[in-house]
Amino acid sequence: MNANIAIGKTQNSIITDMKRLIVSWLAIAIQLAVCGLYGGSAMAQSFDGSIAGVLKKSGLKILHIGNSFTDDATAYLPNIIQSTKADVSDLCIYRTMLGGASFKDWVETYNDAYTWQDYKVTKVIGGLDAGIATGDGKAGDGSLFRQALSATQWDIVFIQPGPAYAPYYEQWANGGCLNELLAVIRKHQPQAVIGLVLQHSYASNYEGNKEQSSLKRWQLIAQSVMQCCRDYGISLVLPYGTAVQNLRASSLNNDMDLTCDGAHCEVVLTRYTASCCYYQTIIAPRTGIPVTADRTILDASWYNVTSPIISVNFITRPIAQRAAMLAMEDMYHCTNPETDITLGIDATLNDKGEMINEKCFDLQGRQLSDSKWSNSPIQKGVYIKDGRKYVK
Repeated sequence: MNANIAIGKTQNSIITDMKRLIVSWLAIAIQLAVCGLYGGSAMAQSFDGSIAGVLKKSGLKILHIGNSFTDDATAYLPNIIQSTKADVSDLCIYRTMLGGASFKDWVETYNDAYTWQDYKVTKVIGGLDAGIATGDGKAGDGSLFRQALSATQWDIVFIQPGPAYAPYYEQWANGGCLNELLAVIRKHQPQAVIGLVLQHSYASNYEGNKEQSSLKRWQLIAQSVMQCCRDYGISLVLPYGTAVQNLRASSLNNDMDLTCDGAHCEVVLTRYTASCCYYQTIIAPRTGIPVTADRTILDASWYNVTSPIISVNFITRPIAQRAAMLAMEDMYHCTNPETDITLGIDATLNDKGEMINEKCFDLQGRQLSDSKWSNSPIQKGVYIKDGRKYVK
């Protein structure tokens, strides 16, 4: 097999070889336990004490200022919470949604200057009532948005760039109104933690994908998020886009890169994967119940849609959950969730696809000094190329 192709089971082999699936799932559970992923208390995103405290505080209130991709990230969060029986009675999550909205669009909405389309304020989940008005906000009237920002005290406010601008960090602050939106948030919520959404990329063949590669575009999104976090001191990231890209690296990917229209997530398994990542970012640290405890079933036959859809079942669900968990472990690299990875090799490939300049490391980034690992002809690990992990 070409070294540039991630090794994974084909979908047919997954379906026909049930024993291997069970063994694989048991191995995944063991590895997650070893790596500190299997449980809500060990969060590889390295939250500092203040963030960890906020996530566990009594009466947690979260607001998303987003777009339709926010819907992708939260679509099946209620299903997962119902399945895991996680207690969300003492929190609430709300979202504002303006289709395709950029930072500039929300600033203009706040100032009654955005006249293109209506927006929505809705509650996602939670037993608490934030005491804000929900419903439809009219184009050119930002009063509902202003009320959402000012009528209660939020603990976390998530922001995300418009999908068209997500890969291009230089366009966020330079005329993209990132600073202006943050100023608006700080005016009303000076105490709130600012969170950033690392969203998914367009499909490779989508006309809006200038990179003509879902992977390359996602890499730019990830790099932009990393730079924004450095520049603004943001330490809370929701990396659901990495979970989606991980799923794309698996045998479950399709010609539409697991989207329903080239832009939005495929409506069942992919949105479920995104929601798994959301759960593991916000709910698991609070409750101690990991997303791997979820047993949600979502059958494709229940949905009347024309785009390709994939069921969430006992075959696909573990892969989706692992894609989300791996995103929490390493949000800036794409990792095939069907591959058992315990050791990595940072290497350059020559024209023959052979690794050169190897440097062995574990998945916590600690370089291994024992050269026998890199010199061994039977070494099984991964190599990094273009920000993506591959099996060798």
